[in-house]
Amino acid sequence: MLGMFSLDSLGEVTQALSASDSRRMLDLVLELERNGRSLQHFCRELARYFRNLLVAKVAGANTRLIAASAQEQQRLAEIAAGFSEDDLTRYLQMTLDLFKELQFSLQPRLHLEIGLLRLIQAGRLLPIEEALADLGGTGGPPPTTGHKPQATSHTPPAAASAPATSHQPPTTAAANAVAPWRDRLHSALVEAGMQFTADAVEHSEVAESNGELLFTTPAEFSLAMNEKDILKIVHKIAGRQMRVKITLGTPHVAPAGRPAATADEVSERALGHPEVKRFQEMFPDAQVRVVRNLKE
Repeated sequence: MLGMFSLDSLGEVTQALSASDSRRMLDLVLELERNGRSLQHFCRELARYFRNLLVAKVAGANTRLIAASAQEQQRLAEIAAGFSEDDLTRYLQMTLDLFKELQFSLQPRLHLEIGLLRLIQAGRLLPIEEALADLGGTGGPPPTTGHKPQATSHTPPAAASAPATSHQPPTTAAANAVAPWRDRLHSALVEAGMQFTADAVEHSEVAESNGELLFTTPAEFSLAMNEKDILKIVHKIAGRQMRVKITLGTPHVAPAGRPAATADEVSERALGHPEVKRFQEMFPDAQVRVVRNLKE
């Protein structure tokens, strides 16, 4: 499956990433050179390895998308469980870029060492979304039902209930039923580092019926909707076993709307965050094209 390099030898890289062990990365390059191995071929196989880890993370252990035995797929899934989808996507892109550089490099060992050390540094960085979410630290959590007793303590129950209905924005019954589940799932998936699945759920219609969650998801998000991963999050939120059914189609309810934020203001806050600046210093060619405020 992995050509000239075994799953064990490539696994040295992910073990070093898990431990943030820069010295181990340098030792790996030294061993490759001592044994006369091609550094370009190693980088190519490493990119394929990260691709398989990402597919195992998204599609699960038993998939036709990975040309490997059931035992090897199970090992890939176990390794992938230690990383988020964003991490694996970032490592894959960086490894592909490194492979291109090695084709024309006069000092391939130096380029490979720097590239592997960049993987270590990238693993220590916060995702831009998380860094942006931390910027709104001055405000507390959004209002919840815990604030209701404060209003009723000063107002008779009948009077308190009337304003609550009068201030509700006009929404359909379907939207009222869908929004809580979708919002809770989206937040839990983001916290679990499953941003791809969170985006898919955000663009899906979610309805509960007889202990079953029914998802209607656009076809372009099909790979991100892994039933096993979603079941784990659903069970964590609900505290009970529930069934999940995923249907590909056009949702009848649009993704939960967020208040329109000023794009310039959000971008300025994000780009001014220390972690984002550090990322840009490490990767001067990288560009931030889209900024999303997860607190809106």
